[in-house]
Amino acid sequence: MPAKPSYEDGHLIVAAVRVLSHGKDKPPTPEDIAQLLDLPVDFARNLVIALGEEGILHVIENPFEIRAEVGDHLKLEDLPRASEKPAIEDELEEFVRRKQRQVEETEKMLSLDEIEKKKKEKLSKLEEEMKKMKDKGMPPPFD
Repeated sequence: MPAKPSYEDGHLIVAAVRVLSHGKDKPPTPEDIAQLLDLPVDFARNLVIALGEEGILHVIENPFEIRAEVGDHLKLEDLPRASEKPAIEDELEEFVRRKQRQVEETEKMLSLDEIEKKKKEKLSKLEEEMKKMKDKGMPPPFD
């Protein structure tokens, strides 16, 4: 089953069917529609079939060709708008936000303030260990 066409694609195909039916006095083929709209033939054929499954077009098939007539054009209003974002776009935006947060955290870890703070912590630990060694009566290790 072909994917559900968008509202805009549906209107475009139905308009092409109307124009071609008027000009040729017979239902157009997907090839005729593709030529008029400058679309790939396979894409136009898939749209015609999908619109036929929705009841928007009547698809007339014989062993040699497919032709299309306008059916219930009011069903075009039920098609999803192209401007509506699919779920994958929402997931992609969430992924980008997570990556941005990771980048910010990494930059924070690598910032000079953090590095200086870690150096001071290490030096204070070393000083404490040296004091402990001195208190125990051990000679300094670097003499």
